[in-house]
Amino acid sequence: FNGPAAGAICRYLGFRHGKQITADKKMKPISDLPFGKTNVYCYHDDTLITSPSCNADDYGQLGWPLCTPEEQMAVQCFDEMWRVDVGFNMVERNGKMSCPVKVLKEGGEMKLKNMDVHVKWGGVHLLAGDDYETEYFEEGVHVVSKGKFSKKKGFRARFIGNKMEYDCFFCDIYMGDQIMNPWPDKNHNCPEDSEYNHNEDDMESSDMD
Repeated sequence: FNGPAAGAICRYLGFRHGKQITADKKMKPISDLPFGKTNVYCYHDDTLITSPSCNADDYGQLGWPLCTPEEQMAVQCFDEMWRVDVGFNMVERNGKMSCPVKVLKEGGEMKLKNMDVHVKWGGVHLLAGDDYETEYFEEGVHVVSKGKFSKKKGFRARFIGNKMEYDCFFCDIYMGDQIMNPWPDKNHNCPEDSEYNHNEDDMESSDMD
């Protein structure tokens, strides 16, 4: 069994992707589940299990190796390989900001609490025409962080600068030096008709061209 075979099985079931996993204790072994196929593999990772580039032999052919319940394999199916959801909330009267984050990788939610994931808060200057500029804030000058990362509320801080200097505000999430949400989505409070809010739409259009 190989990785492309896991993807092929999942696509046959209606998903876009799949991977081989170790079945958890609740799944393995399933003593009353008969074996159906063995020697399952595919040469490509964009096919169905019924494709000519995949192989799956009927289990129990005379003289072939037999399997034990502990040798059952399992796959995890999913539609999205990678997704980063970043939100933004700001209370205007006191400057309190929150940046909830949810990261999905291969269908499973990543636990961010003990990873090198951090937030950068910033402000947006909406310029004439369709242009804009962004500026990251400095801790202790523009913002004061509040507590550690929370799965429910994400990152939190309070803006202590002059709100009149910015048209709207945002947060970006980094893992080390790499930004995890490179295109603006819901990580800001800019007007819906602003160019900053439409930047992701432009990127999606260019990706489809």
